[in-house]
Amino acid sequence: MMNQNQLVQDEMRKLIKRSCESDQFLNPHYYSFQKSLLKFFFNCAAVTIDPSEGQLSLYRGDILDQSPGKMYDLNEASTIKISFENLEETLKGCLESSERATRFYRSMLFHYNNVGDVTSDSEITAYA
Repeated sequence: MMNQNQLVQDEMRKLIKRSCESDQFLNPHYYSFQKSLLKFFFNCAAVTIDPSEGQLSLYRGDILDQSPGKMYDLNEASTIKISFENLEETLKGCLESSERATRFYRSMLFHYNNVGDVTSDSEITAYA
């Protein structure tokens, strides 16, 4: 039997797969999901995904405050470009297994999944 963290990871992988199968222009809902996941993983203020060029653009600023809410000084912003060959595998590689990440993934699943799709022996909710 899977524990809750494994179940959340599996559901995130399914959501990533679905998001990469759909056309981002036909379903901006999934594009927003992909950007949110990348922003969380890379701790950046904004992300642009260019699937045709196989490139991520990450916009980061100097962190003014080291608290968990982290405020950015966008006057000192920098852009980091990352190339990828397979967006789905890149997104799956961004999955972490920390408690903080699991809480974030639960909220993502609640927001971006149909609630009926995220069920098992015990339902996953946005609350621990």
